[in-house]
Amino acid sequence: MIIRVRKEDLQIKENEAFRSAARTVNSPFTDKILNALSPRKFSMIVFILFDRTTDPIDHVYHIQLKMALNTENDPLMCKCFPISLARPAFKWFKNLPRGSVDSFRSLCDRFIGQYYGNKCSAKDISSLFTIKQHDDERLQAFLTRFNLTKSMVIECYPSTAVQAFKLAMTRGTPFHTSLVVNTPKIMDELNERADGFVHLEEEEAANARKTSIISTEKKSKVKIR
Repeated sequence: MIIRVRKEDLQIKENEAFRSAARTVNSPFTDKILNALSPRKFSMIVFILFDRTTDPIDHVYHIQLKMALNTENDPLMCKCFPISLARPAFKWFKNLPRGSVDSFRSLCDRFIGQYYGNKCSAKDISSLFTIKQHDDERLQAFLTRFNLTKSMVIECYPSTAVQAFKLAMTRGTPFHTSLVVNTPKIMDELNERADGFVHLEEEEAANARKTSIISTEKKSKVKIR
């Protein structure tokens, strides 16, 4: 006999399990945040980790950009915030008094107050030419990091920002080749064109994961035989 479980029942059980686990942790969040249901179609987002060396205001802005479709869901914004913290900053979060955070606003106020000393002053154009894309850094993460730095530059000609971005990119990548063949005049055009390459990069990464899983399964079957 086959027992079919409805998606609604599965979602309820998952949320109950989450709330039960949350109560066992000495969380700074109030019960209202911990017990709030998560959206069904929400997929976890990858953030640039805050390691206590960068501007906390920029980091909050980065989270809001990444969570653009969910900024009205205050409990979800709160729950995703700790994921964006590297170990030293996460330790600060973990040591907040239990139940002391009741909104994303209050969490951000505490966070910025703690690391306000890191607040960056205005930058000049030369700061854009010191940025380099890391070997393992995806295009989406690099775009976010570059645009955050550009937003702090007081005076920046559009064509200069585009040239700085080209120099900062890893050579030989599909998007870098596209920029060399046909260079955009402004950053808005560059960002718009980058969207297609970001999706392509994500799809290739997903295919690589699938191939790796299939390869692992085949090796396991061979060993069993």
